Amino acid sequence: MATRAVKTGSPPGLATSRDSVDTSGPGPARRRPALVPPGWVPITSTIICAIALADAAYLTYIHYANPTGLHCSTSGFINCTAVTTSVYSHPFGVPVAVAGLAWSFVMLLLCSPPAWRASSRWVSPVRLAGSVAGVGMVFYLLYVELFSLGHLCEYCTVVHLMTIALFIVVAFGTALAVPGDEEDVALAT
Repeated sequence: MATRAVKTGSPPGLATSRDSVDTSGPGPARRRPALVPPGWVPITSTIICAIALADAAYLTYIHYANPTGLHCSTSGFINCTAVTTSVYSHPFGVPVAVAGLAWSFVMLLLCSPPAWRASSRWVSPVRLAGSVAGVGMVFYLLYVELFSLGHLCEYCTVVHLMTIALFIVVAFGTALAVPGDEEDVALAT
């Protein structure tokens, strides 16, 4: 594989992986991924997002099909119906379940193995920002459930736990990523 250093202010002979461009093979030169996360990160984050997406899809279906049809307790502290039909369940006219579905889908795209290998500079910051935004929303919704409504929804809690787990995986995956070449990318996924 032939590579050449692209002039970006690096001293001659000290090109970094960010400065390397793949010129082997036909077609235009393409940039190599600058950082490679540990191998467990792409798969783990994809599984977490898939679980969150499935749960959010179920909550969205129930929201439109039968808002009182969740299969969980309707009395006592665990009361899904009280949570999912409250005035807090659709801020700004958007059902929280739909927002969770959209967030889960976008995060699934950003956390897929190809997205972790992406050389685009915007993918990693957007993935991290999305996970931070998700955790912020979880803390708000937990506050509403515990202190404003006095009830907890089991299905909502699954999405909350997946969101927090995703944040941890994305944060560690971003922090532990190391400069690598194409062989490292192939081994990491």
